[in-house]
Amino acid sequence: MKKGKWLKSTALGAILVLLLACRVSLGGGDSSDVQNAIQQTLQVIQTQTAAAQPVPSSGESQSTGSTDSAAVAEVEETPTVNPTPCNASRMVDETIPDGKHYDPGDSFTKTWTLRNNGSCEWNTDYRFVFEEGDRMGGDTSQYLDEKVEPGEEVTFSLDLTAPDEDGEYTGVWRLLADDGEKLGKYWVSIVVGNPPGPFAVTSVTFYMPHTTIDTGCPNDINVKAEITSNAAGKVTYKWADSAGGSSSTKSYTFNEAGKKIVEYNVTAGSSGDYWAKLYIDNPNHQWFGPMDFHVNCTP
Repeated sequence: MKKGKWLKSTALGAILVLLLACRVSLGGGDSSDVQNAIQQTLQVIQTQTAAAQPVPSSGESQSTGSTDSAAVAEVEETPTVNPTPCNASRMVDETIPDGKHYDPGDSFTKTWTLRNNGSCEWNTDYRFVFEEGDRMGGDTSQYLDEKVEPGEEVTFSLDLTAPDEDGEYTGVWRLLADDGEKLGKYWVSIVVGNPPGPFAVTSVTFYMPHTTIDTGCPNDINVKAEITSNAAGKVTYKWADSAGGSSSTKSYTFNEAGKKIVEYNVTAGSSGDYWAKLYIDNPNHQWFGPMDFHVNCTP
């Protein structure tokens, strides 16, 4: 039995006993006295019942007459707002794609259309300036003709001339604010003529005074080869021959496109047909040859 119910039963018993006692002691006297006694007893019962009510533990919830959402405040994250910078530009269009080919001396016009992507107005002290690379006859500086409000666009044009020598050329311009702050960087990149491809040996040509040789045997037969490269770079190579001979790996560095003659000796021990060939390891990884010749061994 729960404690509250036990207290109520005990109190009711006490009332009955009290009533009987009053009847006996008063001998059927004033009923108001009996009523007063009953009221006092009921007050005691109510006090004891209230005190006996269980106190909810920390894990139990009490009804407060309001919803849980009102009792527990939910914390919501406030999204971070990145302010728009004062000075910002974005290219929305351009002419002359990177890598376009021109002949030496060709004239062309490069344009960039830029949008004011910042929060500040571009006044007429904003300018488009050459920064680095190949200027190709373009302006070193262009000032805005009129103000450009945020969200508006402006086009810069440069009249350029392809250089006289073959090759790849790149010029870089930049937009500057009136206080010198650097905004976007923009460039033009072209190819003039037909510049050489990747470094390579383009040919190997063999030389022998005679391809039929009368000689005493054994004897060394000299073979020469001319290596042609298309650009500066390091060439590594080695020889091999039909008699089973070979050379160690050798190298030669070209400072520019050009030719280099190398040589090798084939040891002929008897009459017969022979050959020699050359392997270009770097940069080609390729065999050239063979160079064929015949040896007649004489007494």
